[in-house]
Amino acid sequence: MRLPIRNLTHAIKSTQAFATTLLRGGLGIMGTAHPKQPEKALILYEHEACPYCRRVREVMTHLNLDYVSHPSPHKGQLYRQQLKQLTGKTQVPYLVDENTGEQIIESQDIIDYLFAHYSSEGQTPDKFRVDNDDGATVLGKVASATSLMRGVKAKHPAKNKTRGQPEQLLELYGFEASPFCRLVREKLSALELGYINHNVARERLQDIGIGSKHLTLGEYRPLKGGKRERIKNEVVQDKMQFPYFVDPNTGTQMYESKDIIDYLDKTYG
Repeated sequence: MRLPIRNLTHAIKSTQAFATTLLRGGLGIMGTAHPKQPEKALILYEHEACPYCRRVREVMTHLNLDYVSHPSPHKGQLYRQQLKQLTGKTQVPYLVDENTGEQIIESQDIIDYLFAHYSSEGQTPDKFRVDNDDGATVLGKVASATSLMRGVKAKHPAKNKTRGQPEQLLELYGFEASPFCRLVREKLSALELGYINHNVARERLQDIGIGSKHLTLGEYRPLKGGKRERIKNEVVQDKMQFPYFVDPNTGTQMYESKDIIDYLDKTYG
């Protein structure tokens, strides 16, 4: 039986996305069970394939912080233009913290700021430092090469601009290193769709798994009192599988990266 071409294409993209995860050496998987989530959501101007943005997103997962993503891909006509009005240029990542009034543009400066304000350590661990002017490692750039055709530029800039933003922000639950979450983020970036990124970092080894299956002999239970337990009880109705996507504009709630991508193309493409 022949697979439909779009299923095959999705499988190839999933493999490429998994290669990015391997190249990053596990960054963006594990995080704290008890994040210091600020009252007002952090705002991050970014695009998915940028290695500098990826470093910031990995720290967001490590700290298990939710944030609002303003996708600003090349050729973009929505948030990228907004970014230019704010800063006079289109450089990403760019962090806005309305809790402190801070606006920060360099990836290492953003990372240092996040650890200083939203971590229990209060300072940046060595593994999240890059001691050069460039701000990205060689492996980080190679990892980005696997995403260069996806999420790096706007797919339909004129149509995106005409459409504008949905009335309510879309919501995505997942974590940075998941290849399936990555594919959804790439589509959101290409369509310039703003969304709330709910980080659901793995808090311990038992959280590791595929789909809704985890490394435990008995029934899977998230760490008691942790962020995952709250999301399991309050958001995903006991099915701990990511990505999990919510569109409050249409009442849509769904799992499975391919189904989410098809929905985004059909609804906003």
